[in-house]
Amino acid sequence: MFDVEPHYGWLHLYDPVQDPSSPFYGVEHNLFEFDRRVYDMPAHPLWEDIDSENLLLKILFADYAEGYAIIELLGEWNDLQFNDFKLMCRNCLEPLQDYGIHKFILVCENVFHVYLESDEYYAAFQEDLNDGWIFLLRGRPEVLAEFAHYGISSYVAWSLELDALNWRKMKPEDVYASVSRYYQRLLP
Repeated sequence: MFDVEPHYGWLHLYDPVQDPSSPFYGVEHNLFEFDRRVYDMPAHPLWEDIDSENLLLKILFADYAEGYAIIELLGEWNDLQFNDFKLMCRNCLEPLQDYGIHKFILVCENVFHVYLESDEYYAAFQEDLNDGWIFLLRGRPEVLAEFAHYGISSYVAWSLELDALNWRKMKPEDVYASVSRYYQRLLP
């Protein structure tokens, strides 16, 4: 786990530690000490802690003018025991909403398991987003199956077609444009 780094290819475009509107503004990362963990396994120190025992994240890019953020996740998404979505919302998504972000692309290729309980908190958060959305990019099949099983797919979208994107080689605005076009096709 300690060698899985957050994507750093856009760091020259956006750094959440340098962004006064970021919930992680001013956070110091000690690159010589593994102070981040997923359960008891050390994680790379550049991930951000959201007070979850098993889920870390990194805001890779935020565009306040367009109202979107791309966030990479690492670990296990466990609402059943730890209310991880609630922690993610309270400690990252909601503070970004306060600055006009209402579209979230969550890169989930490093989410190894998901345990869901109900869709109540997802429904409440979706109401707060108004015309916004949450999109999962590159979720593992078992993760997407769990979201579908619990009906969370009503509040969180994904596309197998877009999972084929080589998002790391793209510009953040191109990733957003691809996801946005997907949502436009969904509208009647």
